[in-house]
Formats: sequence, structure tokens, C-alpha cells
Amino acid sequence: MKVAALMLAAGQSKRFNGIKQLAEINGQPMLLHTLNHLTSSGELLDKLWEFNIILGAHAQQIKHILPSYVTPLQFIEWQDGMGASLAFGVKNVHSESSHLLVTLADQVAIRREHVEIMLHHCTQAPGKIIAARYDKVLGAPVIFPRCYFAQLLALDADTGARKILQLHIDDVVAVDISSAQYDIDTQVELAAWRDSAD
Repeated sequence: MKVAALMLAAGQSKRFNGIKQLAEINGQPMLLHTLNHLTSSGELLDKLWEFNIILGAHAQQIKHILPSYVTPLQFIEWQDGMGASLAFGVKNVHSESSHLLVTLADQVAIRREHVEIMLHHCTQAPGKIIAARYDKVLGAPVIFPRCYFAQLLALDADTGARKILQLHIDDVVAVDISSAQYDIDTQVELAAWRDSAD
């Protein structure tokens, strides 16, 4: 099993009123915070085939903060939305990858142990989609087997991959990860997260 990882960080973050990926959390940019917590500062990569990160809006300002263990891919048409950004990422996945782990740059509470639980389920059921469940919702992080790559490549709207999860609900293994509910879209949510982390 060869799992590639992909983090989506291409959006403009209009609701945030600033460059969300660079907003400070615990003394470091949000994107770096999320990456380091997700991978234990790169140590998780021994279980992953590759780790790409999709940049779009503000790519030039963001590139310089990225750690060496990730590969930045710039999506020029990022304005087409999250689904299009994901499709671009899938197009660039290594041809030998059997699965794709999709993560989001603003899911600041996801940690390595959550991903390792998902990878364990993936090993037990390699033909299934492994998705986080929180507040009775299925979403990212999510691991797709290669047989779903064609459907991911066909995404072209701002809806992401949730419609694929809904369409194939009988083939989804849900992993309860309450931390996945925390994503930062506004300054108010960022302030609330900082308060809760103190």
C-alpha cells in the first residue's frame, strides 16, 4: 500500500480578511502549525509515499514558510474552487500511489495519531474510503483508494469531495475524529481557537 498525501491550501480565504495560511498559531503560521501537528514535523512521512501541498492565492508569500518535507504545487486556476484544486492535486499524484490522503490546511486540531488510525483502517479495508466523522458529518481528512481517482479528477466546483462520499456511502469507513470539526474560516474562529488553546 502506497499512500500519497495532499493538503489543500490554495484558497483566498475571503471570509478571513487576511492570508489565513500565515495567521499565527502558537508562534508559527497556521499552515506550518497544521503540517507539523499532522506529520509530527515530517516524521509521519515514513508511512506516506509523498506529501504534496496545493497553493494558489498568495502562493508567493506562503512558499517560503513550507518545510522541506512537503512538495508545493501551484494551481494557477485556484479561483475555480476547492473541487478544482483537489482535481489538480490528484492529477499530480505519483503514478504508483494506491491511495490518497486528503487534508485541509485550516484543520488545526488534526494530529499524527488521527492519521495513523485512519491508515490502520485503510490497511484493514484497502478498497474502502476512510473518512473522518464529526458532528454526524463525513469529511476531511479522508483516504481514497485509486479506484476513486477518476471521480476526484472530474471535480470542478467549490464543493470538494463530499459528494463522492455521499454517492458511495456504503463503501465509506467512518472514523470518529472530533478534532476534525475545528477549521478556521474567520478571525473570530481564530480568536476562539487561540483562547481554547491557552
